[in-house]
Amino acid sequence: MFFISITRLRLRSIWYLPGFLSSNSLSVKQLLVTPGFIAGKELIDKNLVFWTVTVWKTDADMKTFRNSPPHRKAMQKLPLWCDEATYMHWLSEDTEIPAWDAICKRTIAEGKVSKVRHPSKNHPDRNFPAIKWTKTERIFKPKIS
Repeated sequence: MFFISITRLRLRSIWYLPGFLSSNSLSVKQLLVTPGFIAGKELIDKNLVFWTVTVWKTDADMKTFRNSPPHRKAMQKLPLWCDEATYMHWLSEDTEIPAWDAICKRTIAEGKVSKVRHPSKNHPDRNFPAIKWTKTERIFKPKIS
């Protein structure tokens, strides 16, 4: 079994975009060299919404990434930067990255809401719109195996 991790983040203001993009860039560099990372992709959607999906050998591998800088440092800023933050995990029998429409539906139905300081009206109930801009995705493959 493989571990799938999903995040959906919505920045509450364009003013947070430079810091978020810088933190994202550092986190992606970290991701690509983290042992246990198999594959992933990222999507920038309408209204400053950022989606990620990563596939891992184990949940412990994902937690090592999540809890290490620079990703950990970025996560500490999200309650201020975001007005919506949701995540979810599940086990999969294969390493295929799920399609965005399936990711969106599952996150809205089952995702866990993270604490944010200024939640949108849609945040508590995950009342989010469907993904609109699927052409803005980036695919990630590990630099190590």
